[in-house]
Amino acid sequence: MSNLFQVIISFLLIFPIAIFIVVYFVSRKLNKKTTKAFGHAADVTTMVLFFAVPIAVQSLFKVEIVGFLVGMALIISVFLTFLEWKSQKEIELIPLIRKIWRFLFLVLSVTYFIVWCLGFVFKVIEFVN
Repeated sequence: MSNLFQVIISFLLIFPIAIFIVVYFVSRKLNKKTTKAFGHAADVTTMVLFFAVPIAVQSLFKVEIVGFLVGMALIISVFLTFLEWKSQKEIELIPLIRKIWRFLFLVLSVTYFIVWCLGFVFKVIEFVN
């Protein structure tokens, strides 16, 4: 049983898009709103991407980036908070956290896609040689 659980967790870390799709369709069935469903799926997938990106980079380049990733997330959070503070008279915490979280989703998704593409190219080159 624990082996099956390990396989499921490994699959979800390797393919976070699967989590995105499942959460999107479940949320869409429950809410009937496409935009809210996309937001819920992005929120859940962001947490998974925080684990998946360092694992993918570690397996491909043998470099540990967890500290760098946390540092970049904090810098992005501070920067977005500063922009919010400059544009608004009063900062509303929940919408700010949502903006930061969604921006991190975009950054982590693009990073994960680039790492996958690089891994694919490296494996093709390795296969050809």
